[in-house]
Amino acid sequence: MSDLISVPYGSNKDTSGNTVSLTLDLYFPDSAKTGGQYPLVMMIHGGSYLNGDKADVKSECEILADSGFVVASINYRLGWRSGTGQCQGDESSELEAGYRALQDANAAMRYLIANANKYGIDPNWVFIGGMSAGSILAMNTAYIPNSIAISFMPGDYSLLGAINTADNTLTNSFKIKGICNMWGALPDSNLITATNALPTISFHGTSDEVVPYDIGYNESCTNYFMLYGSACIHRRLVFYNTPVISNFVIGGGHGPAVYTPEFLMGNTACFFRRLIRGTPITSKIYTSLVSSCN
Repeated sequence: MSDLISVPYGSNKDTSGNTVSLTLDLYFPDSAKTGGQYPLVMMIHGGSYLNGDKADVKSECEILADSGFVVASINYRLGWRSGTGQCQGDESSELEAGYRALQDANAAMRYLIANANKYGIDPNWVFIGGMSAGSILAMNTAYIPNSIAISFMPGDYSLLGAINTADNTLTNSFKIKGICNMWGALPDSNLITATNALPTISFHGTSDEVVPYDIGYNESCTNYFMLYGSACIHRRLVFYNTPVISNFVIGGGHGPAVYTPEFLMGNTACFFRRLIRGTPITSKIYTSLVSSCN
């Protein structure tokens, strides 16, 4: 069983203006006790930017750690005016919540890389993943650096500040090498370009009414923003000749129950290890519960 420690990575003001401490849990392979460096996976819980906790992905983190990764599960600031019924939320406040979470994820990653020697992390092999809103946040962390946030999110940037200086005073950079996308999406498929496209393994239900499997409205609400889901991301990465493995449950909803932690993380660990080894990966779509590890 993997070891676990909890550490603070920064602090910032929440939606009420109160300063809160931001923490992450670290899971280590058993072999880490004898030293060495291990690839890092930062895993992010879901919860619509309203709820959830870093412990929600404990099983997934333990499996990845037992597969030879140092794994971090982060807490991030939550809360927006979601309304009292379906499609009655304040979209601008949800976008602000996503921006605050993006600041936090960046700060957590800076902390991890700045402390790579302390935690036995190989900074050359850094991966990120998440579920639902956590997956959206993971992909935003990969595809929206501060230089993009300035023009892509100008209102939030002006209101809440930079992506790369929030929460702590660390100024180091990081480079993500691959993504685990579990029923997530991007706010714009054009964020993926020929120069920044990242290898990705995706899991999604084709009838997801919360986060669209392809292209659609957030939470199926036409008054909310558009999202570009796993099928769209798959096409984009194939276009740029970037390895992508997509697992789709035909007719499955949000977070298909057939996806066990063992299936999700077993395939993810294999995908990441193949990237580390430089093993060629043929992009493919799977619509049945078979291992993509070969």
